This record gives sequence, structure tokens and C-alpha cells, in this order.
Amino acid sequence: MELNCTVIHAKDFLKVKPSGEVDLEESKLVLGHSIEMTQLPGNYEILLDVRDAYGNLSEEDLWELVIELGRHRSKFRNKIAILAREDAQINRAIFFELCAQITGFNVSAFTNFEEAIEWVQSSGRSEAEKKSEA
Repeated sequence: MELNCTVIHAKDFLKVKPSGEVDLEESKLVLGHSIEMTQLPGNYEILLDVRDAYGNLSEEDLWELVIELGRHRSKFRNKIAILAREDAQINRAIFFELCAQITGFNVSAFTNFEEAIEWVQSSGRSEAEKKSEA
């Protein structure tokens, strides 16, 4: 199966103020531009790599990022893999996953790059969706 996937690194869209806090408004703007600049609108999946993310986003901030993704929903297929570290970051990735699923995205959080790519390539649903059906 051909893989049409855009990898978006957190360091490329998460912008930080001089105080060290995440500049949420600027980050949302850059994330939106990253999605809009694809060459194959509506024909790719997203792998959001947050392993090198700097700063702590609150739950409200994560929700705002989900809303921003929703504004650009027509630009990609609707499937997002989140690649996070195996520390407290994975908990935030799972929270993001749940928020995004509420808004209709097919999202799954991972700590392993190969597993994330394999899931993006598959026609599968997220682990949370599978568990809710059991």
C-alpha cells in the first residue's frame, strides 16, 4: 500500500515565548500553515511527532490544537498518529487522542515510530475505538 503521510514535528510548529511558555496562538497558526502547504490536499495522513516538544501544554491548549486541526480537516484524510516519548508526554498524547476522537478524527498515540507508521498505513481504527467496541 502506498503511504501518503506528512510528518509534522512539534519543534516546527510549537513556538515558545521569551519567557519559556508556549505561544499557543502562534503555534496554532504555524500548525495550520503546515497542513495547508501540502501538495496533495485531502490525500494524506498525518504523523504528529511530539517527542522533541519543548514546554508543557495544558489540557485546554491541547484542546485548542485539536480545534485548529478541525479547521483544516479537508486537507488530509482524517487519520492522525501521535508519536510521543514514554514519559508523562504519552499521557498528554493520549488526552489529545481522546479529544480528537470526540471531534471525529481517527487518532492513535504511540511511543514507537514503526508502530505509528504501520498504523497510519493500515485501514485500522485507533486502539481506543477498538477497546470501546469490546
